Amino acid sequence: MTTPITAEFLALQEILAGRYSIERELGRGGMGVVLLARDVALDRLVAIKVLPPDLAEVADVREQFLREARTAAGLSHPHIVPIHSVEEQGKFVFFVMGYVNGESLRERVERVGPLSPRQATQFMQEVAWALAYAHERGVVHRDIKPDNVMLERDGDRAIVMDFGIATVGPQRPSAEIIGTARYMSPEQASGEMVDRRSDLYSLGATFFYALTGRAPFQASSVPALLAKHVGERPPSLPTLRSEIPANLAGVVDRCLAKAPEDRFPSGDELAKALGDVRGREMRAPPLVRSFVRNAQVSTMVIFALLIGGSGGGGAGSANVAVNWLAIVMVVQLGVVGRRLLREGYTFPDIQTALQAEMRIQEEELDVTGQKKFMRWINSMWYKLWSGGAGRWFFKMAGLGLTPPAHAVIPSRDHTELVMGRQVTQVFEELPRAQRERVAELPDIVERLEGRAEALRARGQTGPELTNTVAALERVRLAVMQLRAGAGSVEDLTRYLQAAKAVGREVDRQLEAQAEVRSVLAK
Repeated sequence: MTTPITAEFLALQEILAGRYSIERELGRGGMGVVLLARDVALDRLVAIKVLPPDLAEVADVREQFLREARTAAGLSHPHIVPIHSVEEQGKFVFFVMGYVNGESLRERVERVGPLSPRQATQFMQEVAWALAYAHERGVVHRDIKPDNVMLERDGDRAIVMDFGIATVGPQRPSAEIIGTARYMSPEQASGEMVDRRSDLYSLGATFFYALTGRAPFQASSVPALLAKHVGERPPSLPTLRSEIPANLAGVVDRCLAKAPEDRFPSGDELAKALGDVRGREMRAPPLVRSFVRNAQVSTMVIFALLIGGSGGGGAGSANVAVNWLAIVMVVQLGVVGRRLLREGYTFPDIQTALQAEMRIQEEELDVTGQKKFMRWINSMWYKLWSGGAGRWFFKMAGLGLTPPAHAVIPSRDHTELVMGRQVTQVFEELPRAQRERVAELPDIVERLEGRAEALRARGQTGPELTNTVAALERVRLAVMQLRAGAGSVEDLTRYLQAAKAVGREVDRQLEAQAEVRSVLAK
């Protein structure tokens, strides 16, 4: 719950006048108060974290607060909250950061319950990318927990917050135990030296909570809790929640290994494993998703109305009302469908979105444990709209429309993901004999997508990314030419071999960079 700006920060507002306009308080923690403000020049919302004046007078606390700000300010990554400025103005010490319109992972789980395996895998992979980026720059977070992972309300993106106890560079063992006991690695709980693998343990514990609604270990006191981290095995995820896939449970279990060497060696390796769990996903644009959702709801409502309205005699007026309501809903869908066609979307675009939506819903049905009959009921709308009825509906909706001159923007996905879907679709349209001769194509394309995605996540948009996407582009053109009869299997094979070579070179460069960073960090 937010509260208006209090008198204690009126003096700060006077200092910030003309630059930032404070609107209200967002929250308080042990190391600061977070205020919502507006950047006057850029007309955007920001969050200002302020060290209360009484704490600012304590030298050690002040230095720790500034260290957090400077550490986070040196990190620029899509899944790490950006720091815009760090300032000391009189009795006030504060830093300005990006405002995340959303809620913490803890708040999400408390509000709606444990996440679906699909959502949890996505968020965990995004945090793994963020940690990999920070680790490569010598930063160990040391306090990864559900409260420090924010989830955007609009983009549904995971963002790492609060580097208040992060360390930079090599660390020595310490008698002082710092962190959050529920999510602390065994070595951190023992006061031993911690490195990047400690963060990965905490990440595993955090997403154990995201998947189950409880931390891996529970105890009545902090010492007992730390002892369990050091000496006990966590419960099996499938035992607590049977619908969690075995491969996802295996990834979390490896993160929670007691010995650091038994965990993933880096955030990149963890992200790669989570990418294998996720597979390739399609994210339809908002307008298409809106139609798909409306089509599902309308179809189920119309079926319910027709079944309910057809029962019992002497209900003629009720039947008429039901029929008119069904007609109105179909007409409304026709208006939305016509808008889609006017924007340049086609029936295959709708089919692709339907397939993606159906995969998501099947996962959700696994979570709720619905029986076969209920699954069949839920799948009726999908079969209706992705088949001949849907094709006829869009044909009717498009009567009299002239296709737009401009090409529709199919999605906000990265280029490599869009191209990868196109390649896969064209590949499936090839004759069986040709597909068998280039059977490795889907695997090569998926690997190129994965490399490009990893490069973007690490902020590397230079030659490595360019070469990877270019290799995928050549494969796309070659398979399209083959389908059109203007190319040959030999041409496509040659481009596939070249793509494999590009992939190997990118892997070598990434490995060399990792070795250099490892040497410099020692």
